[in-house]
Amino acid sequence: MRNISSTWMVKAILLVAALGVVTLTGCDLLDQLFGGTPPSGGTGDAPTAVITARIADQMVDRGDNPDHRPPISYVFSALDSLDKFGDPIRRGIQEVAWDFSDGGTRGFEWNDYTTRHLYYEEGTYTVTLTVREPETYGNATDTAQKTITIGPGWLKIDSVTTTPRQDGQFKVTIAVHNQSNQALKRIAVALLDDNGGTARGADVTLETPLAPNGAYTFTTVIGGWTGTLRAIPLWCYPPSAG
Repeated sequence: MRNISSTWMVKAILLVAALGVVTLTGCDLLDQLFGGTPPSGGTGDAPTAVITARIADQMVDRGDNPDHRPPISYVFSALDSLDKFGDPIRRGIQEVAWDFSDGGTRGFEWNDYTTRHLYYEEGTYTVTLTVREPETYGNATDTAQKTITIGPGWLKIDSVTTTPRQDGQFKVTIAVHNQSNQALKRIAVALLDDNGGTARGADVTLETPLAPNGAYTFTTVIGGWTGTLRAIPLWCYPPSAG
């Protein structure tokens, strides 16, 4: 607990005498009662945001995905961040917000200090954490960033074609090839439209694993989509993954 000067203690005693009963719960309450910051405390006017990241993926843990191919899950933490006094941030006091750089965000929450996010596509992403002090301290904020790199997908999408059917639906043909250096036993893709929604997915377990550079064609049926239809690879498993 921070040291409190004799001047602050005198103010507290006088307030108790004047008002009858006041329960003091530490420096945060003193700050609210008298304004300003207790003399022993602060390291600045804003918190210090610190972001840590780790992969949380069973295939990576088993050694089946050494190139960090998507989809891949990351866990991000704000627990090393500090409040304006240099103490660890506390749930229920400081709020945090996340921007995962792929369109995914999480707004300010008191209990979102650790969060998981799934990346579906290859790329370099700069994740941003914002820590915000409560209104008592002027909603002061600080941000931190962490850059992560997601490797290429297991499959390369070669083409996506659609053919109208008599029942008003569409046959979709997705040509792919294995761009990894491993044979693949199970392969999967998802179809996305301009709204980012999944129109339909397709997956198959192969009797003969798909060799590196081997080609495969998916077919599926969908009712419709918005704008441009595209395909992305999903989870693909080498024979060693079971």
